[in-house]
This record gives sequence, C-alpha cells and structure tokens, in this order.
Amino acid sequence: MKFRFLILFFISISFISCTSKDNEKTVWIYTSLYKDTISDIQPKLEKAFPGVKFQFYQAGSEEVAAKVQAESMAGKIQADLLMSSDRFWYEDLANKGALVSYQPAQHEKIDKNYKHPEGFYTTVSFPIMVIAYNSEAVSEADAPKSFKDLSADRWKDKISMGSPLASGTAFTTVTFLEKKYGWDYFKNLRKNNFIAEGGNSGVVRRLQSKERPVGVVLLENILRLKTTDPRIKWHLPSDGAVIQSNVLAIVKKEKDQQLEKKVADWMFGPEGQQAMARSFMYPAVEGQAAPEGAPEFKSIAKSAPSWNREFIAETLKSREKIKDQFSKIAF
Repeated sequence: MKFRFLILFFISISFISCTSKDNEKTVWIYTSLYKDTISDIQPKLEKAFPGVKFQFYQAGSEEVAAKVQAESMAGKIQADLLMSSDRFWYEDLANKGALVSYQPAQHEKIDKNYKHPEGFYTTVSFPIMVIAYNSEAVSEADAPKSFKDLSADRWKDKISMGSPLASGTAFTTVTFLEKKYGWDYFKNLRKNNFIAEGGNSGVVRRLQSKERPVGVVLLENILRLKTTDPRIKWHLPSDGAVIQSNVLAIVKKEKDQQLEKKVADWMFGPEGQQAMARSFMYPAVEGQAAPEGAPEFKSIAKSAPSWNREFIAETLKSREKIKDQFSKIAF
C-alpha cells in the first residue's frame, strides 16, 4: 500500500512538472550584445517576468542577420526580439513587413533620428566608434587624433579595424567615412597595409599584442580594459566619432505579442537602460548617465556624422555595392 502510494506520488509530481514545463513561456532574443551583457540582463529579465524563460542567440550582427534569413527561408523565425547594430538590416526588415510596429516605453525621450518613424525599430543604446592605441608602442602625443590621420604614411603596418562583411558597426563606420572622404581614403589605408578582419574583439587582440598598435574600435571595448590593461588608450576623433545604432525590434508573428512588447518596455526602462550603461554603451533614453569613464553623449553628438532618413535610404540601396567596393580595395 505504501509502495503504491509512492508510485502515485511520483507520477503526480512528474505530471505537475511536465505541465509546468509545457506552460512555461520562452522568449528568444537574437543579439550582438556581448556575453557579459547577456549575463547581466538575463536573470533580471527572468525576475521581472516570472514563469518566462529567456533564451539568447549571441553572435555578430552579420551572423544574426544570416541566421534570421536562414530561418525565414525555412519557414519559421525562432527569434521573438532582435537586438543588434546593423540598422540598415532592420530598415530592410521593416520594408518587408517582418517587424511589429510598436513604440516602447519612453519612446518620446529618444531622438527621432535614432528610431523608425513608424515604430518598427528603436535604438536601445549607442556604441561609439573611436581610435584606440597601445601606449607602449605609441605615445599620446604621437597617437592619431582623427580618422583622417590614419591615412598618413607614418601609420603603415600599424592599423586595424573590423570588417564590414562581418561586423555591423564596422559597416556603419566604413559607410560614414566613405561618405566623408571617398574611396581614396580606403585606398590610402590599403597602401598602409591596414587589417580589416573580424569584429571589434579582434581589433582589441591586435592592440594588446602590438601586432597593430592602432585600431578603429568601439569605445565600450576599450573602457572594459581600464583595470585589466591600462596600456590601451583612446581618442575621440576630431573629425567625429561614429555613433552606432544598437537597435531593438520585435519579429512579427501570428500570435499575441503582448509579452514581447512588455520585454521591449523593460529594455527601455531604468533597468534595461542602466544595463546598457554598465556595458559601456550610451543609453538611448535621454537623461540617463553616461558609461563610467566616458564623456557626455552631447559632446560626442556635436561633431559626429548625422543619421537621417535620406542617408539610411541611400545606404540601404547601395549596401552590397559598398561591401563589394570595400572588398576590392581591402582584400
């Protein structure tokens, strides 16, 4: 009798467990955010949304786009929310009707140049592209002060950056610099034997090893090294740091998406925005504190090249041509 009771007990427990698991909601977020940022926000999200499991696919912006495209061709996109830095890809998704039109919490406190006019995506944080150098190989006085400086002969065999074929932030940077200086600028970088490979982490490795002691890289990567490798210094380019647009969007699906909208609200709320700052990116919502060790966002925006609808539309049309032309020059 006792044995039969135990069997019934474990069967009932198993049934409850299976039922609970079946009822558990899962939100998939595809993102180019760094793993330490995901480790920061994931438990906070699960605390804010009891009974919801958050799964992340983490990769570079181009890899995120490739995965979504592959899933779309297979007939089903697993991602519920997208967060990455290739804004032009999001513009394309919006044009194709693949995203939900939604204005998240504090939407009105975000500059109009950093969100879709119909709400199909909104910038959640600003990574900033700057010039970094290894102070053991390059003195502060001698370090390049502008992107234009990098084309000088003295920097031959010393420069690296990410590839626009692999990194959304590298693509945005190349696009703005080509618009400002033309393709001859990159031809001069090629003469200097610059390296354009991988993403920002690769640039950091080359800075640290002195293989390429000067790099075009995101400020967040350098601020992370403040205590672990203080040799790596940085300058805000005098010809304007490139403001990146780390975008959030909801994938359009045939189901109720109120949960996804609430998650988007959380990302733009105090906890989500503070998490962006802890990862050394600038929060997109006005009034939030700058990342530790970084200047105020307004001082960067004064000289930074400007995002506008015309620039986005023009770049979207010529996106593949830009990548092709860069490849011909750099590789």
